[in-house]
Amino acid sequence: MENQIVVVDTDIVINYVKNSSPVFENLLKIKKKSKLTLIISSITLFEYYSGIDYKNTEVYQETELLFKQFTVQPVTDEIAKKAARINRENKLYKYIELADILIASTSLYLNARLLTENKRHFKLIPDLTFVP
Repeated sequence: MENQIVVVDTDIVINYVKNSSPVFENLLKIKKKSKLTLIISSITLFEYYSGIDYKNTEVYQETELLFKQFTVQPVTDEIAKKAARINRENKLYKYIELADILIASTSLYLNARLLTENKRHFKLIPDLTFVP
């Protein structure tokens, strides 16, 4: 995993917070000792923060600390165009949520592996590679 980039899907973050994720915990340990870069899409920020209680200060502060572990990749014009092309050419809009297509396109744009527990949908996206 050294000198690699990993894009982390929203489901991994949610599962880590709810009941921990051994794969994600291992990546956090590797990140401390190597040049592993953990990326989340700004789409993941939107999805995750949409589900938290902003009135609960403790939860909000814990969420802020959690996301400091990541570099946030905004959805750039290039990522949006890549997602649109992949979506159109593969008719993914029939099977995959647009947010997931954008997250996968972020991974492809960065030439990174995707860490997800939802490989069933993501396998429909050509050339996408996964963290085992």
